Amino acid sequence: MEQSLIKEIHELEPSTLIVLYELVLKDHAASYRFHAGENGLNTEINFKGNNYYYIPIKTEGFENTESTLARPTLTIDNTDSFFSLKTRFFKDFIGYTVKRTRTFVKFLHGSNFPNNTNPFGSATEVSFPVEKYVINRKIAENPSIIQFELATPMESEQAFIPNRKLIYNTCQWQYRDGIGCGYTGLPVTDGKGNFLNFNSASNRGIYSSTTTYNSGDFVKVVPAPDSNAPEKVYVCLQNGTVDKKPSNDKASWILDNCAKNISGCRCRFGEQDVANAWGEKIYGLPFGGFPGSWNY
Repeated sequence: MEQSLIKEIHELEPSTLIVLYELVLKDHAASYRFHAGENGLNTEINFKGNNYYYIPIKTEGFENTESTLARPTLTIDNTDSFFSLKTRFFKDFIGYTVKRTRTFVKFLHGSNFPNNTNPFGSATEVSFPVEKYVINRKIAENPSIIQFELATPMESEQAFIPNRKLIYNTCQWQYRDGIGCGYTGLPVTDGKGNFLNFNSASNRGIYSSTTTYNSGDFVKVVPAPDSNAPEKVYVCLQNGTVDKKPSNDKASWILDNCAKNISGCRCRFGEQDVANAWGEKIYGLPFGGFPGSWNY
């Protein structure tokens, strides 16, 4: 925690604590930001480049106990029906993240005050660690207020701990991705585990529509820069293939893919995989499933 925050907490007359809320609109790259108007600040607050609008808010239950995690309630003014309209579109905001940021008036930017000067202190914009909650359910809604119950991400309904499903013999990693899988070697099999016929010396690099390819050649297809998808490797099936996009022409190309089982992982990372310096007996397999689990 910032030393300036610790010092302010122990002041005989600390400045007013300001609480800022951000409702993150998942899949929309946007947020609703608002504050409760502590210290009579009933106009918008600018904090770290974002504007937080004044809305009457009442909160309860943010304190954890020794036996239970907090299940806070967030009660928001609804007299203008703004949140009622939004709950129709966003399905009561169930599962949406709420961020809670606390700071003191002393640390607000000067733009929030007359003459762009904070009269209470230096505008360092420091804050306590941001708290994250998930909207678990809507408790009440009427023309006056709308009330939500919040929960910690790991305590919200339908949450997974850890945040992966336990599946016995199915790898959950994305093939050839740097996270989890990590395989970058030669093509091996199709998605059903059938070994591919290719010439290990015929690596033709990145695919080009103007190049002629022959059976046994293999190429890489690089995803768009803004895509999170890993590169893909295709093996050519026919001589004289030209201007036939690998992802569209299954008669001319076959995709190197993993069967997503232990056998598929072993034939890429087993003892025979010298190029990637992997050995199952020494390092194990980077298998993304849970072979030690089963239904009971």
